[in-house]
Amino acid sequence: MRKQEGLTTDADDLRTNAEAQSAKFQERDASVRIDAGLLYEAHVHRIELEMQNETLRQAKAALEESNDRYIDFYDFAPVGYLTLSAAGLIEEINLTGAEMLGVERDKLLRRRFIPFIEDSGVEDWHQQFLDALRQGAKKNCEVLLRRPDGSCIDVRLDCLSQMREGASSTLRVVMTEITERKQSQARLREALRFKESMLNAVPLGVIATTPDGFITRFNPAAERMLGYTAEEMVGHASVAMLHDPEELAARAGGLPSATVRDSNTDFAVLVDKAQRNEVNQNEWTMVRKDGSRFPALVSSVALRDDAGAVMGFLGVGLDITERKRGEEQLREMAASLEEKVSTRTRQLRAVSAQLNMTEERERRLLAQDLHDDLGQLLAIAKIKLTSLVAGALQPDIDQIVDLVDKAETSVRSLTMQLSPPILRTLGFVPALERLVDDIERVYGLKVHIDNECCRRRLVDEIQAMLYRSVRELLINVARHAKTAEASLACLCDRTKLCIVVSDDGCGFDPERVGGALLGHGSFGLNSICERITNIGGEVDIDSSPGNGTTITLTIPCTIVDMECPHDHCILKEASS
Repeated sequence: MRKQEGLTTDADDLRTNAEAQSAKFQERDASVRIDAGLLYEAHVHRIELEMQNETLRQAKAALEESNDRYIDFYDFAPVGYLTLSAAGLIEEINLTGAEMLGVERDKLLRRRFIPFIEDSGVEDWHQQFLDALRQGAKKNCEVLLRRPDGSCIDVRLDCLSQMREGASSTLRVVMTEITERKQSQARLREALRFKESMLNAVPLGVIATTPDGFITRFNPAAERMLGYTAEEMVGHASVAMLHDPEELAARAGGLPSATVRDSNTDFAVLVDKAQRNEVNQNEWTMVRKDGSRFPALVSSVALRDDAGAVMGFLGVGLDITERKRGEEQLREMAASLEEKVSTRTRQLRAVSAQLNMTEERERRLLAQDLHDDLGQLLAIAKIKLTSLVAGALQPDIDQIVDLVDKAETSVRSLTMQLSPPILRTLGFVPALERLVDDIERVYGLKVHIDNECCRRRLVDEIQAMLYRSVRELLINVARHAKTAEASLACLCDRTKLCIVVSDDGCGFDPERVGGALLGHGSFGLNSICERITNIGGEVDIDSSPGNGTTITLTIPCTIVDMECPHDHCILKEASS
C-alpha cells in the first residue's frame, strides 16, 4: 500500500508534468501550424492518460504482489481459516484448514461443517455458532474433529461474526489444532491420578507443607498414623505440633544462631538440613491426637521452583514402633545368648583345665614310675652284667651292657619329657636354667636368661606345663627364627607370673602363621595358647616379618602358688 501511495500523484502535478512534456514537443515540431489551443489540450490530455496508465500498471503489480503475499499467508498459515455462512456451509477455507479436515479444498466449498464434529461436541459447537452470529462477540470452544479416514484431532475454534450489507452474516473461524496439548494434559492428569493413588495407597505417612510449615497435604497413612483427619490439618496446623516439644527444644541447640533467632524455630529444627540440600533423615518422637507417642523415621526434602526458591517441604514418615520393639528383643536375645555362650565357655575351660591338670599329674606319675621302677631295673641289670666273669661270652655281654645303657638313656629322656625330676627336686627356675643349657647343647641356640627376681614356689602341674611351653617356644626359635640368640625372662609380682621368650630373628605374621611354625605335634603354639588360656592365663604374640618375635605367657598368681589349693583356684580362674 505504501508503494501504491508513492506512485499516485494529484491532478495538479499530473497537469504540470504533461505541460512540460508538451512544450518539448512544440519545440521539436514548430513547423506544424494548427490550432494551437486545441492541439495543446489534446496533447496534454494524451500525456496525462499515458502517465495515469503507467501509474495504474504499477499499482496493479503492487496489488497483485500484495495479494499473492496475502494468499500465501492465508493458505499456509499454521492454523486453519474458514468462513461459514449463516446456514453453516463452508464458503471459504485455507489449505491448512482443508488439511486438518482431511478433504481437498475444492470439495469442501458449500459443504456443511458440522458433520466433521464428533457427536460429543456437536451441541457445544451449535450453541457457540448461534451465539457468535447473534451477539457478534468472539466465541471459542474445543471440539474433536473426525476426518473421513476415521482419524481424529482436537481443535480449538475461535469464532467472530462478520456483517455484510445486503446479505446475511458470515462467521469467520480460526481452527487451531490442540491434539498435542490435549495429549499432554491427559498424560498430566494420568500422572496426577497415579500420584494421588500412590499417596493414598502407600503405607508411609506423607505430609506436605508451605515454606513456613503449615500443612498442605495429609495422606490417609498419615491420618491412620497420627489420628488426625486431613480436613483438620490441611491449612489449619503446623507440622511442628505433631512432634514432641521437648525433643524439638533439645535439638534446637544444634541449629545455627541465625536460625534459632527465627520465630519459627520448631519448624526450622525439622527442615534445617533439607533447606541446605543435605540428607535429612532422623528418628523423631511423634505425638498422636490422643496424646500417645511413638517413634518414627522421618525423611524430608525441600520443594523448589525452577529458580531454586523453596516452595514448600515434603516429609515422609514411617512408624518404627515394631522395629524398635524387635531391636530391643534382639538385643535381649543377643545378651542372653552371649551370657549362655560365656557361661558354657567358662564351663568348658574349667573342664579343659581340670583335664590338663589331670594329664600333668599322670605325666608326673608315669615319669616317676619310669624312673623308680624301669630305671632301677635297668641299673640292676647293668650291675649284674658287669659282674659276670669274663670269658668267651664277653663280647655278647658288652653288647648287652651297651643296649642297657641306651635303654637307660631313653628312660631318662622319656622321664625328662614327661615330667623332669629337676622340677620336683630343685624347682622351676633351676629347671629353666638346665633347659637353656640343653637347648644350646642340642640346637646351638644361645639363650640369655633373666630369673633373679622370681623364686616363687609353683604348683607341680602348673610348673610342668610352663616348662614344656617354654621348651617348645625355644625349639621353635631354634628351628624357624633363623637366629643364633634368644632371651628368656621369668618375671613375677604379687598378682601374676610372666614368662617372656623373645628373639631378633625373621619374625612372622601371627594372622597367617602356618603349621610348620605352630608345630605338628600336640604341643605346638596353638596348644600352648589353648592350655594357658584354659587355666585362666593369657598368651600375647608380638611379631611381624623381619622384626623378630616376643611371646609372653601370663599366669595369675592365684593358680601358681604352692599355698593355694590349686584345683579349686584353677577351676575358679578358668570359669571367670
